[in-house]
Amino acid sequence: MRINIATRAVLLGVASAAALSLASAPVRAVAITQQAPAAAAPSAVQRATAAEAVFGQTTAARAKWVTLKHQSKRVSNWSVTWDRKYGHRVMQVKARCWGKGRTMNTAFEYRNRWGAWRIMKSAKWPCDGTPRYLRVTNAGHKKYGASFTVSGRQTVEYWAQSYG
Repeated sequence: MRINIATRAVLLGVASAAALSLASAPVRAVAITQQAPAAAAPSAVQRATAAEAVFGQTTAARAKWVTLKHQSKRVSNWSVTWDRKYGHRVMQVKARCWGKGRTMNTAFEYRNRWGAWRIMKSAKWPCDGTPRYLRVTNAGHKKYGASFTVSGRQTVEYWAQSYG
């Protein structure tokens, strides 16, 4: 059990009074044990409210994966772009394709401050319907994109996601 300073002061005062009158000591000891649970620690809601009153802000929201863009199309070559959400520093492209034992080339790109697109990561995946990922940490640019190239027209599905 945690005892704060106010509870200690009360306990010391009761203990010194009990020492002065030895006859009533057992009665006061029972009263002390009944008061101790009332001095419990504040709940999480009370702590959050107190923090909001002191700092002027609420507690931070929990980080999670957010889907920025999701599309599916039957193509042989496809380039898509999207904006990164403010504060999200992890970006990923999740993609899959179907069809006849073919492969899909995927390139994860960003646009630098001069407007040129630069490839961060690339991969070559089989078109078997299994979703696969290209992930980048410490993302800091505003515009991101992905290029999907399949030999022949196949169905390509992708998700642009960020974490924060």
